[in-house]
Amino acid sequence: MIKYQRAIPANYPEILKVAEPFYPDVEHSDRSRGFLDKRFTTAMLSSINQRLGLLIAEGEKQHVLGFLGLSPFSDGSPSPVVDSMLKTLIHTLSPELLDKPFVFGPVCISKQAAGLGVFKGLYQYMWQYLSPSQYQTGFAFINQDNLHSLNAHTKGLSADIVGEFNHQLSAYFIIRYQRPLDLS
Repeated sequence: MIKYQRAIPANYPEILKVAEPFYPDVEHSDRSRGFLDKRFTTAMLSSINQRLGLLIAEGEKQHVLGFLGLSPFSDGSPSPVVDSMLKTLIHTLSPELLDKPFVFGPVCISKQAAGLGVFKGLYQYMWQYLSPSQYQTGFAFINQDNLHSLNAHTKGLSADIVGEFNHQLSAYFIIRYQRPLDLS
């Protein structure tokens, strides 16, 4: 049985273990399962959790199977790449497409949890966790070389690609999720 909840500091070491195989600099890294552009630290996880929330999926014996970060949609993000995405969105999208926004991501699922529906479970729990009166539209960025992640979001969970931006030497897609009508 998989349980979904907000992370607590005691979960951070396991969250970092789930993320570890997704860093391109790790020996035997499998980019075909997706990848992360930036290495996370305990301080970064704590910041995400304090800002809006870090959600986890726990399996047997309370092992973390996956995680999903949520952040407010606001200027001055502690992440430079998130800040670049937000500036692009503010300058390119019409205000009605920015309805009660938030930032979605990062999200990682352990190899052991592949095929168990953890990504979809985290997504569904996210909408239960977030107040409908405050949060209706989620935005995330995906490195344009990360086709696995793009397909998981767009084909697996019906996210829309709403823009593109560059940060440093990488190009990114911006995707958007809208609260499902049956959860409003």
